Parts: sequence; structure tokens; C-alpha cells
Amino acid sequence: MRNTVEKSLVIIPTYNEIENAEKMVRKVFSLQTPFHLLIIDDNSPDGTAAVIKTLQSEFEGRLHLIERSGKLGLGTAYITGFKWALEQGYDYIFEMDCDFSHNPDDLERLLSAVRNGADLAIGSRYISGINVINWPLGRVLMSWFASVYVRMVTGMSIMDTTAGFKCYRRRVLEAINFDEIRLVGYGFQIEMKFTTFKMGYKIKEVPIIFTDRKEGTSKMSGGIFNEAMWGVLKMKWRSFWKKY
Repeated sequence: MRNTVEKSLVIIPTYNEIENAEKMVRKVFSLQTPFHLLIIDDNSPDGTAAVIKTLQSEFEGRLHLIERSGKLGLGTAYITGFKWALEQGYDYIFEMDCDFSHNPDDLERLLSAVRNGADLAIGSRYISGINVINWPLGRVLMSWFASVYVRMVTGMSIMDTTAGFKCYRRRVLEAINFDEIRLVGYGFQIEMKFTTFKMGYKIKEVPIIFTDRKEGTSKMSGGIFNEAMWGVLKMKWRSFWKKY
């Protein structure tokens, strides 16, 4: 029998986040809600995993670490985390970046949205205008038009289709066949939303302010963007043929 006390897990993939890792851990654990944290580190050469290990004794039972052999993709990191979260009996499972572009204070707002009926809550940069700080105009436009493009292809009404700050109700992840999720980069975020949408779950966007990282190096690249764009067409095509 599962524990009747609801448990929330924040999953954070890391690669070379030594400037942010400890600050993020301490910030999440300073919140009123007793979140647990799972760091999935892809063998960061800067020693990110070592920092997490030193903190585990201080936050015993709440701070967890999975170390992987190398950079295996954002999507596979989250799927690894999702499977672990389900095995451990968590009720609410979050995705969040380590670089403070996602404000940890908003975790409780996402949790509230799911507790109040949503199956997936999305920290949305675009549901109430364009709420992005410190991004160059070109990147803002690229992100905005990417979401427009995804809405056109998929039929979803989600304003921020590429958002990576999310909270899932457990039953959503239990229902998804992770072996059918093909995109591994930022397109993974789109495919997970599309899969949730197709299954008829309730999706709610919660307005956030997205602030570009102040420390560390961005992981965004043209290749990642292209994978997401072409991947959306392939994803929609697979979905079409799956009906027949």
C-alpha cells in the first residue's frame, strides 16, 4: 500500500552546473513545501555531482542523485527520473532547470495548480504576454514563433509549447509509454505535452517570469532547435498513422 502522505519530487538534470547546484538545492529546501530533489548528472567534468554528494548527508532522505556516463540527452534524463519517481511512490513530479531561469518559488504555484484539478501544470512564459528577462530579441522571437509553429502543427492551444518548467500528476506519467517518446533534446518537452494532450488530460498554464541564467553556460544550440522543429513534424506524422 502506498503512503497516504502526498510526496513531491523535483527532477533537475545537470551538466556543468557547479556554479548553481548548491544554491539551487538550498533554495528548494528553504521552501515551505517539503519537496524532494533528484539530480541527474551526466558526468559533469566540473564536479557538479561531487557537490551534490557533499550535500546529501545534510539533506538525508530528500536529496537524491543519479549519475550517468555522459551527455545522453535531456529527454532520456527526464525519463530516467520519471521511472525512478514512480518506483519511489511520488505523487507530483516536477521538471526544472538548475540555472535559476526557472524560479524555485514558482514550484508551489505549479503544485497548487495540479492539486486544484490540473493533470499537468506548465510554467508558461507566454500565457500572459512575453515574460522573459535577459534574452536577446532574436532568441525571444525564435522561442515565441516556435510555440506558434507547434500549435499550428499539433492543434494544441498551449501558449508555451517548449516550456521545461512543469509539474505532472503521477497518473499522467503512469499512463505514458516512455518507449514511444522519440525526441531527446528540447523537442522532448513538446512531445511530452503533445502526448499528455492526446490522452485527454487537463493542462493548465501558470504564468511565470523566465530569467536567463546568470552563471554557467547555456545548453541551447541551433542543432537543438532544428531537432525540435523537424521532430514536431515527425511526431505529428507518427500520431496520424497510429490511428490507422
